[in-house]
Amino acid sequence: MKRLHLLALGALVVAYALGPMATQILTPAVPFVHRDFAIPMAAAQTLISLSFATIALMTLIYGPLSDRFGRRPVILMGTGLFCIGSIVAGLAPTPELLIIGRMVQAAGSSAGLVLPRTIIHDVYGRERSGQVIAYLTTVMIFVPMLSPSVGGILLDHVGWRAIFGVCVLFGVVALSLLALYLPETSRERRSELGLRQTFHTFGSLLRDRYYLGPALFFACIMATFFATQAAIPYLMVEVLGRSATEYGIWFAVACIFYVAGNYVTGRFGQRVPRAGLILFSGIGCLVTAVAGMAAASILGWNTAALFIPTIALCFFGALAIAPVQAEAVAAQPQHAGSASGLMSGIQMVIGALVVQLVGFSHNGTPYPMFIALISCTAVALLAISVTYVGMRHRATVPAPVTG
Repeated sequence: MKRLHLLALGALVVAYALGPMATQILTPAVPFVHRDFAIPMAAAQTLISLSFATIALMTLIYGPLSDRFGRRPVILMGTGLFCIGSIVAGLAPTPELLIIGRMVQAAGSSAGLVLPRTIIHDVYGRERSGQVIAYLTTVMIFVPMLSPSVGGILLDHVGWRAIFGVCVLFGVVALSLLALYLPETSRERRSELGLRQTFHTFGSLLRDRYYLGPALFFACIMATFFATQAAIPYLMVEVLGRSATEYGIWFAVACIFYVAGNYVTGRFGQRVPRAGLILFSGIGCLVTAVAGMAAASILGWNTAALFIPTIALCFFGALAIAPVQAEAVAAQPQHAGSASGLMSGIQMVIGALVVQLVGFSHNGTPYPMFIALISCTAVALLAISVTYVGMRHRATVPAPVTG
């Protein structure tokens, strides 16, 4: 198998985008759910927080399942769950059933977060998978980028339940294309899958610096994106008195630069060493975070001071998002599914912690956000630097003489 059918790649793009799309399109609907069901705002917010917890758990499960049963049946099952959860949530007569439907939706979307990069690794191998993931991410990002605008229109003219109708539509499209065009890509299957073996595999991956370094880099860079989304809306609307529309415009510009970073990697990534590209990305992110903090301290801050560092961070971070995922999955090819699932779980756990810390630290200034950005980018750069130092040391150790 040398390549996937174009429609199979398109199906993977849609499946990969289901989770981010559902979150981005639903976030502005939370106050409407709070109002319609007359429930506390904290209860309405569980539509987002519990879905993050569900995704973190399920990403640990789908990888081992795909190593045991194959990629195709597992991603079909997950996409089907996404559709069922969307229907339940859209028709829910009570807030409890709405939350349950949302959690089922999130559980299903986790398959689309884990398995596309595993499938791509199966087909294209270590060297080409980073380039293909970059192209897919470039296309995929347009879906969550447009989701807030679509959600706003539906909220203003139809209602929040229509949002889940859009989710069902995208889920059915992904499920149909996957069923028709996606072949089974796993060449090896495990004969059994138990909790002991699953935890043993995760432990093996976490003890492997050549997996853990790229996985931590990926999770920490993604956490910087979560941190900006947790802080900037509050700062713009509550502190600076700006409109949500202005936030949406700036958010779209940041997404465009994220797309540009992925495109650069997909177009030119094969021409430079992968390690150099990832290190350059990490250094660029750290310098951006420090410069943003310094500019806010010395020059004062406004909307531009919040978003210009965010835009630069999106570009530099996107340069490494695809190749660093390919590095992590390739660390133990025999556990590619588990490696991908664990990486997504690490991403969600670190992202949720960073978002919560930023939320607790709100003080009417951007400094908590910049502290989070500096901390995350420094940890990312340290993790990948230790990994590549280890690789260089391993490469220079002479092979033992035998015979």
